[in-house]
Amino acid sequence: MLSKRIILSGFLLNLLLAACGPTEDPKYRAEIANHRAALNEQFFDPERTPLDSASFYTWQGLKFFPIQEKYKVKAILTPINNSPVFELLHSHQKTKPYKQYGKVRFELNGQNYELMVLEQELKKPGYENYLIIPFTDETTGNETYGAGRYLDLEKSEAKEVWLDFNLAYNPYCAYNQAYTCPIPPKENYLQLKVEAGMKYTQNTH
Repeated sequence: MLSKRIILSGFLLNLLLAACGPTEDPKYRAEIANHRAALNEQFFDPERTPLDSASFYTWQGLKFFPIQEKYKVKAILTPINNSPVFELLHSHQKTKPYKQYGKVRFELNGQNYELMVLEQELKKPGYENYLIIPFTDETTGNETYGAGRYLDLEKSEAKEVWLDFNLAYNPYCAYNQAYTCPIPPKENYLQLKVEAGMKYTQNTH
């Protein structure tokens, strides 16, 4: 099983590198491709996969947009002090308490955009510095998951942060209804096609 996993990981890594844009930095391409190969390896591992047992045996692998370095953008982070706790809608009509940690402003394809950064009020141990940016865009429900995708951030004193949409990922509830996942707030809609990061199509499982 282990050797099969290693062979599969190598194949996926070569496939991901081949799908990269021709003008990208080789080191950056390799970092993103390795990250994607590791995600696929997790999904194919019966001990770590988020897939339910029925989906696992027909799983065909995660799908991604080609890596494009233009989707790694520098953003200005503006914290929101003393933000009140609110209930963020999750899948299955559930809610969980969050705070608005701040806003990130950035430029993409020559246009300025803004996204809300959220902080979960009740954190698991080890996730004290974890922040999330749930978002939707004009690929949502077509090339990408209909309930949106996520970017992760860590708490930092820096005023500038990197947003890498090549790392945008689907929540586990896209693959297994046992999970409950945050629904992106309406202000986190980007009026453009973010053709980067993880896809979601009917042949993903």
